[in-house]
Amino acid sequence: MANAFSNPTVVAREALRHLDNNCVMGNLVHRGYEEEFKKRHNGWNQGASITINGPVYFRTKTGRSVDQVDLKERSVTYTVDQWKHVAWDLNAEEMTLDLDKWSERYLKPAMQALANTIDTALLGLYVDVPNQVGTPGVTPSTFLVFAQAKARLTEEACPPEMRYCVIEAQACALLADNFKGLFLQTVVDKSIRKGQIPQQVAGFEMYEDQNVNTHTVGTWAAVTDIQKDGASSEADTTLALKSTGAAQTANAGDIFTIAAVNSVNPISGIATGSLRQWVVATAASMDGSGEIAALSVIPGNARSVHKIFSSSAAEAFLPYQTVNTLPQNNADVTIAGTSGQVYPVNMAFHRDAFGLCMVPIEQPASVTWGARMTYDGYSISVIRYLTGSTLTETIRFDILYGVKVLNPFLACRIAG
Repeated sequence: MANAFSNPTVVAREALRHLDNNCVMGNLVHRGYEEEFKKRHNGWNQGASITINGPVYFRTKTGRSVDQVDLKERSVTYTVDQWKHVAWDLNAEEMTLDLDKWSERYLKPAMQALANTIDTALLGLYVDVPNQVGTPGVTPSTFLVFAQAKARLTEEACPPEMRYCVIEAQACALLADNFKGLFLQTVVDKSIRKGQIPQQVAGFEMYEDQNVNTHTVGTWAAVTDIQKDGASSEADTTLALKSTGAAQTANAGDIFTIAAVNSVNPISGIATGSLRQWVVATAASMDGSGEIAALSVIPGNARSVHKIFSSSAAEAFLPYQTVNTLPQNNADVTIAGTSGQVYPVNMAFHRDAFGLCMVPIEQPASVTWGARMTYDGYSISVIRYLTGSTLTETIRFDILYGVKVLNPFLACRIAG
C-alpha cells in the first residue's frame, strides 16, 4: 500500500468513507439541499444560505364545481454555518505509515470526532420539536412509550415509511433486556449491532447513539399557577403568560400544554384528543409580576412555517391548522418535568423532519497539498501545510454544514 501522503485525493476519499460510516443521524435525515448549494463552483464559506419551501398541506372540497384556494406556501432560510475541523501536527512515525495503517490509527478516530459533532447537532434540533412522550427522568424501556411516539406521529399525518428512532445507551440497554425474551433466538443473538437494534419497534428502525442531547427544564416549572394571559389570535407566533412566580426562566426546549387546546390532524383538521404540546423556541424570563409578555413558541415561532391557526382561521390557512381552538384567557399551563431537571431527549422521527446539508469548502489558492471530496451528500476538505516558524507540518480536515428542522410535527421527543 502506498504511503499515506502520496496523494491527497486518496486521503480525502478515505476520510469521507470513515465519516459516512460513523454518522448515525446524518444517514437518516433529508439530504436533498446539497444540489442547491452546488451552484457555486469553487465551494462555499461559512454563513452561506438558501431559501427553502416549507411543507405543503391541502384540504379537500365537496362537489363537482371547482372551489380553489390560494396556496399559502411558507419559506425559511437554510444556512450552512457549522464549520468544524480536526487538525494535528504530523510526526515522523505517521510519515512512514502506509495508508491502511495510518487510516486505522489516526484518520478513523479523527472522522469519528467529526461524525459525532454532526450527530450532536442534528439531535440538538429537539429544541424546535413540540411533541414529546414518556416521562422526564424515567428511561424509556417498554413497547408502550415507543408506540405512543408512533401514535403521536400518525396523529400529525406523518407518512408511515422512513420512520426512525434514535435512543441513548441506557435506553438501548433496557429496551434490549426487556425484549430479549420476545423475539426469535436468531434476533436475540445479534442483540445490538453497530448503532442499530436489529428489530423494528413500533414501526421504527431503532438506532443507538451516544450523542443524544440532554435537556434542562427551566425554573418556571416550579410555578404552579401559570396561565394564559389574554386570548390568542389567528396567526400568532408568541404566547402571553401570567403567574405569581417572579424571576423564573423558561428554557428553550421546554415543553408545555394549555388546558382545552388540542392538536389536530393537519389533513382533516379533526382534533386528536391529545393536548397540543408547545415548545419554547427562545429562552425567556418572567418579569417582576410573574408574566411573560411574548413567549416565542413552536407552533408559532418564525423559525417554523407553522403558526397558531385554529378551525376558525381563514380558509386559505386551514391546511396549516395546528390547534382545534385558540388558547383562551386564564387557561392553565402545565410544564413537562420539574425545575432544573436534566433528562435525555431521545428522538423518533420521519426522514423529512430534519435536514443536513454539507457543502464543499473553498480552498485557498496557495494550497500545494490538499484535496476536496464529495460523495453521497458528504463533503470534506484536507490540507497539509508547513508552519515556517517552527518547521512543523500540520494536517487538517474541515467540514462545513447546516442542520435544519424542516417539519417539527414529523418528529416526537421521547423523554428519558
